[in-house]
Amino acid sequence: MFGPDGKEVTKMTWRHFIEYQRWDEFPERTGNPPMTVDFAFWYQGKKYYCTGEDYGNVIVDVEWNRLAYNKNFLELLKTPIFDDKSFYDCIDEILFEE
Repeated sequence: MFGPDGKEVTKMTWRHFIEYQRWDEFPERTGNPPMTVDFAFWYQGKKYYCTGEDYGNVIVDVEWNRLAYNKNFLELLKTPIFDDKSFYDCIDEILFEE
């Protein structure tokens, strides 16, 4: 499958995302699992990035404007940023760049 910019994308469930981030390797950090892989994703035709910044984690748009920041990665993913919905809430609609 291809995203809006022609690059390959894939869909993930929350369970697949947990496996992708390899959280099973960090059982002692269930309340704040690490971001082991930076990633780009598409939501409603717009591209975003999730990466580390300022000793925490951020979700930014393509112009690198911060939409959300949190030192706790799990809390970041559950922060409402898309019309009162979080990354977690929208994961079934998100396309991940490969």
